[in-house]
Amino acid sequence: MKVLVIGGTRYMGKILVRNLLNEGHEVSIISRGNQQPNWWNEINHIKADRSNKTELELGLKGLEFDWVFDFQAYRKEHVEDFGNIMTGRVGKYLFVSTGSIYSKWDYGTPEEALLDFELNVPFRENQVNWDNLTYDYDPKELEYGARKRHCEKWIIENFEIPYVLMRIPAIMGEDDPTGRIWWWIQRVSDNRGIVIPSKVENPFRTLYSGDAAKAFLDSMKSNKTLNQTYHIASHEIFTSRSWVRILSKILNTEPKLFLVPSVFTDKYLGGINEYGKPGDKYSPPLLRNYPYIHDLSKSDSDFNFKTTKVEDWLAQTANYYLSLSDVEHSKGYENRDLEIKLGIEWEGKLKNLQDTFDSDFN
Repeated sequence: MKVLVIGGTRYMGKILVRNLLNEGHEVSIISRGNQQPNWWNEINHIKADRSNKTELELGLKGLEFDWVFDFQAYRKEHVEDFGNIMTGRVGKYLFVSTGSIYSKWDYGTPEEALLDFELNVPFRENQVNWDNLTYDYDPKELEYGARKRHCEKWIIENFEIPYVLMRIPAIMGEDDPTGRIWWWIQRVSDNRGIVIPSKVENPFRTLYSGDAAKAFLDSMKSNKTLNQTYHIASHEIFTSRSWVRILSKILNTEPKLFLVPSVFTDKYLGGINEYGKPGDKYSPPLLRNYPYIHDLSKSDSDFNFKTTKVEDWLAQTANYYLSLSDVEHSKGYENRDLEIKLGIEWEGKLKNLQDTFDSDFN
């Protein structure tokens, strides 16, 4: 197959390109060329900024592809320009989307999401009413999810290229540019405990980067996936307790959690979460204040979606990070002593309150 990958030089994309090359496909990459993975000399590089329509059109002039994987569409104009340029010259197009299309993430209340996650466990792909959505978004909403939603809407309503929409959760694995998995590994490995805001103790799914890359490729090979939307996520469901317990077992540490009211974690630890934005709430990666459970039955049925056991990929990922000699601290780790102080002091206050209550009640 002649394959085009837009982006693809980082994280999941790197794995996908290696898988494509191993299967003997002819791979072209659109990127600015700033990142050059170890397979760089095995691909055809099309140097272009996909946000620049003129560069994109020039780079793709006269080219045709059987498959296209798009990792870098973040605005409606990205998919609109590509569709207008390449209609009639692409066999099948996969758009990498996100579960964040459903939620107004910055709010933190189920009532203000497009979907009430507490009433939809698991939530399904068809639970977005595109007719009622516009290309605007509330300023308080996380821009990433809103703009991905705009891309999906345009593809569904206007694309003339056969497509697959793939909604993914937070991806975990080696070489994660977001640092989310390292946040957990570094804290569990130091064996001091993890501070968890009490309001985010909800079940969730994540996904290993290698499984994501394999699913992208498998979905393109299936005849059932034309113009369809899918969730991919881990078949296992986690909570903060089970997540820390699994990682602690791998790292041979104690699975210690400090459940602290969110009002105190936000007050004393705010501004040091995974995004590193001033004024942000303390928010351990993966955790939400609502259940986040994708329905996977459609992916399981249409392209035999499979996932690696969490113990296997998490051990591999932990070994990768702990073997690095130059890895930087995870987000907020410079305040690690304050995290633990808050956890220990809250635990002590809670114990005193329990003792007082027992004494008074009896």
